[in-house]
Amino acid sequence: MKKNILLIRLLGILACMYTGAITVSGQNTPKISMQGTLTDAAGKSVADGKYTATFRLYTTFTGGTALWQETAEVTVDGAIYSHYLGSVTPLDPLYFINTLYLGIQLDGDEITPRTELTYAPYAFAVNTARSVTCSGAVGDVKHSILNPTQFALENGDCWVPMNGAELPPDCILRQITGMTTLPDAGGLFLRSQEFTGGQNNDPDRTPSTTIATVQGDEFKSHSHTLADAGTHGHEVYEFVSSGGSDFWFVSGTSNASACCNNDQIQMEAPSPTSRISLAGNHSHTVTPTGGVETRVRNLNFWIYIRIN
Repeated sequence: MKKNILLIRLLGILACMYTGAITVSGQNTPKISMQGTLTDAAGKSVADGKYTATFRLYTTFTGGTALWQETAEVTVDGAIYSHYLGSVTPLDPLYFINTLYLGIQLDGDEITPRTELTYAPYAFAVNTARSVTCSGAVGDVKHSILNPTQFALENGDCWVPMNGAELPPDCILRQITGMTTLPDAGGLFLRSQEFTGGQNNDPDRTPSTTIATVQGDEFKSHSHTLADAGTHGHEVYEFVSSGGSDFWFVSGTSNASACCNNDQIQMEAPSPTSRISLAGNHSHTVTPTGGVETRVRNLNFWIYIRIN
């Protein structure tokens, strides 16, 4: 028999969750106390007993991927059950810097609609005391040595890592720019956009180039000049027999009429007259050097962007 949840009454977020948010390393584990009523498809109360339920938290009212989930056995008494979210799978206090929606699954598909988590009055007061006023404006980019968990605690939920994640539909940055996903700045250098009338320091971009787009690796066209061009010759001797004597002459100067000039070397004739080509063709091998990328000396930081 398929069960439907007709009523979910969220009793509030326990104060211990905010204690955990203030001191994340503390022993307190955040939990959310909730209570609901189970009825069958005909609207009648289900029988008392134990039922298996899966609870999920989302940052969106519909669709999306669950931020957190746990499966637990709940006890129904008089059609009413209660459960502490976080009693099976720990909750991270940082989940609650955003609006969250609770989805519940029993014996099949997840029940809709999801329920938005709300504050109990005392919890709201505690969280307000801890809240951080966001600096800057929507679209600003900030570098930090704080990791995403530390950064969120100190700067608020209006800033997020620039990691290529999807932007929520109600995000102000998305509404202003039309972007559906954040740029993924991981491991990239940042470069100023070209301005109209500027010096055009980026020849592959113009002022109309889409902002926050990745430009691939490239070497500027150039040439290499070798210190020695490699031009040279080989001094080759040519055998000549003249007047009953045998001579070697520097190639190109020896002939019968030029016999006995300063270039001649009298030697025993080893072979008939011959000449070797002076082409001198050869090559130079340039050995590659370097690492896996082209870069200047740099420091690495976390980079965040304000979206709300």
